[in-house]
Amino acid sequence: MNRILDKNPVNTSRQSEFDYLKGFFMVCIFLVHAYQATSSNEDIVIKIIYGFATLSAAAIFIFVMGMGTVYSKRSEPKTLAKSGIVMIAYQYLSNIAYVAALSLPYLFVRNRLDDKQVYYDLLLEYSQFINIFFMAGIIYLVLALAKKLQLPPVGYAVVGLLFAIAAPFIYGRPVDVPVLGYIVKIIIGEDFFVTFTAIYFLSYAFLGVAFGHLMQRVKDKKAFYCWVMPICLSVALVWWIFTIRKYGFGDELYEYLCISYTQPDLFHVVASIAHILFFAGVLYFGDGVMKKSGIIGRQILYYNRHISKYYAIHIAVFFVIYGFHKYEGFTSLQCWLITALCMVVTGGIVRLYVSLIEKNKT
Repeated sequence: MNRILDKNPVNTSRQSEFDYLKGFFMVCIFLVHAYQATSSNEDIVIKIIYGFATLSAAAIFIFVMGMGTVYSKRSEPKTLAKSGIVMIAYQYLSNIAYVAALSLPYLFVRNRLDDKQVYYDLLLEYSQFINIFFMAGIIYLVLALAKKLQLPPVGYAVVGLLFAIAAPFIYGRPVDVPVLGYIVKIIIGEDFFVTFTAIYFLSYAFLGVAFGHLMQRVKDKKAFYCWVMPICLSVALVWWIFTIRKYGFGDELYEYLCISYTQPDLFHVVASIAHILFFAGVLYFGDGVMKKSGIIGRQILYYNRHISKYYAIHIAVFFVIYGFHKYEGFTSLQCWLITALCMVVTGGIVRLYVSLIEKNKT
């Protein structure tokens, strides 16, 4: 182990394998959301992709977010708290965009709708939508508090495990106090407009911080991943074997994967991090291939660099497409086609926005 780790931080540059990992999953998000955002029936291919992605996906972004607070030179409590407030505001700004995206097509299709209640139900849901931006904002605020209290690296690991253990017992606890009860509900509770609850994903963030401190001390990354990857693969295989033996290969397994994705217990958290680190290792060893891939590798890194913009905008694009289809689901083939369309349109909007910002700076 002394050959792998140093006593002091020596690995302080960007960890490109995690940049690639986030970028790759943005592609998966495009495809999965083509079905989810348009209320389309999932085919077996998407169920497999989504079922497998439930062991990473959102967990990657929160885990790497925790890592980022270690590597960033601007991670003092005040800055983290400010980032938290910005992310929460970003959630509600996104909600305004979602409502606008759903409403624009309504002006053109309202006279052809068989059931207008579908449109009004969508407005009710997405006007108060709670998604990964809100969750990240709450987590940033909690990390700011931990930073203020000068929690040591091992403390982050311990607290992360405690959150993973405690979350199922805290989830959904009612607080019968006006306003306060509503705020608590969207952090630790459930409702039809809540997709992710912060209490469950705090474990990934705190464990990400602990891992970030460990990663900074890695002086031989090749040896590190050669040591870590077999362990992570073993943990992942144990989780899949245990889960498949319990739920089989049918709908019961898929339903469990969907629920455990947003409500991960300790075993699921450990398995998720095992998946993340294993694929990070694969991408570390495949770094040369990614660089030689040219435009593909560059686009994957571009997804990572502007992940928040892509995530927010692509959902609005799907909503516009969905609305002009009279708020009716698509076939599987159509979902694959609108995924490609959404990737092109979203990419164009993001690049235009980035270009305008850069020109404004100059």
